[in-house]
Amino acid sequence: MVSEVENIDVKKIFEDQVHERHHFKVTIKGDEYAGIYHNGEVQWFNPQPRNTIEDEHIDNVESSIHEYLSNNIED
Repeated sequence: MVSEVENIDVKKIFEDQVHERHHFKVTIKGDEYAGIYHNGEVQWFNPQPRNTIEDEHIDNVESSIHEYLSNNIED
């Protein structure tokens, strides 16, 4: 299945500011993608994984990201 997330790396950006967010990088099938996680939403940067991965697999990837972040970040 394409949705295998190989690696997730997360760091805070704009720490202790109104615009504080969690920036993440994720590796899927050897390709690296990045985005912002805020208020339970994933917002992808370019290149967007939807350009190369089917939508149903992206939903699985985003579920993996939500699960990882909800277990590994402090709000």
